[in-house]
Amino acid sequence: MGIKDWFGGGDKAKKKAAYRDAVKDAVSDGKLSNTDLVDLNNLQQELDVTGAADDRTVIRRELFNEAVDAVREKGKLGPQEAADLAKIQKFLALRDDQLEQTKWDLARLRTLTEIRQGTLPVVGATNVALRGVQMEDEEVAHYTVPVDIMDQSSTRGADGVAARWGGGYDLGSASSHVLPESGAKPVGEGTLIITNKRLVVKTGSRTAAIKYSSAEQIFLYGDGIRLQRTVGSTMLKFRSKSEDTAEIVGELLAAVMR
Repeated sequence: MGIKDWFGGGDKAKKKAAYRDAVKDAVSDGKLSNTDLVDLNNLQQELDVTGAADDRTVIRRELFNEAVDAVREKGKLGPQEAADLAKIQKFLALRDDQLEQTKWDLARLRTLTEIRQGTLPVVGATNVALRGVQMEDEEVAHYTVPVDIMDQSSTRGADGVAARWGGGYDLGSASSHVLPESGAKPVGEGTLIITNKRLVVKTGSRTAAIKYSSAEQIFLYGDGIRLQRTVGSTMLKFRSKSEDTAEIVGELLAAVMR
């Protein structure tokens, strides 16, 4: 008995749902092998349904994101993973503009992968985030992220993960920590700039910076960083909602604080 017969030979909606489930299973590991493509084509013909490319955009996007989630769980986006996802995107007939947010997330994951492999990103000198920032000799900007700036008198024990001079960064260690915002005083908005020599905070036309050293106390959170002062702290909350932002910042600080 063929698969068609399971549905009494007539229920198109059930057949289409079965085909979508098969597509989901095929891409759930972030790959789509030639064997998968043959099997899906055979199933499509047996069920007599249209291909995945004919589904609504929201459905095709959900299927693509299923594959992306599998790659994200592995914590790595190298050339092979990127090629696999491109193959799935083509199979699902999705344009880049239909995956804008997902593409942004993948770009951050690619950056994170390269940092872990020892290749640090470089922010171009003409980038608007660096406008008005006086760089030191041989100083290179590696990353920028918009932040909300707050003043906090007490963390109440929510101290975060210390970024230590000469230390490393444990994968995912910042994600379980949340900035202690209760009672914090909003100061304004700005841009956090991570260079090979300093941590720079730019607000409008003004900048403030600290040089990396064993004396500086920098603490990581899943949603920002905290700079310990003699009394109280300055907190910088990432305006980016990507979970990779904290990982990028943590890995970068581990690379430059040595």
